[in-house]
Amino acid sequence: MTESFNTWTEYDNWLIQNYEKYAMISLDEKDGKIVVDFIEKAEWEKEQRAKGNM
Repeated sequence: MTESFNTWTEYDNWLIQNYEKYAMISLDEKDGKIVVDFIEKAEWEKEQRAKGNM
């Protein structure tokens, strides 16, 4: 999933509210917007186990 924010403060507020639920895959600034790619933490953990990283 991808979400974009107009300011770092908007992103910070979103992250605080969703930190327990989502794992961030990438974070970038594009065309003046903060863009984050993320997945549910349970899915991320499943992928990491499959790769042998956990």
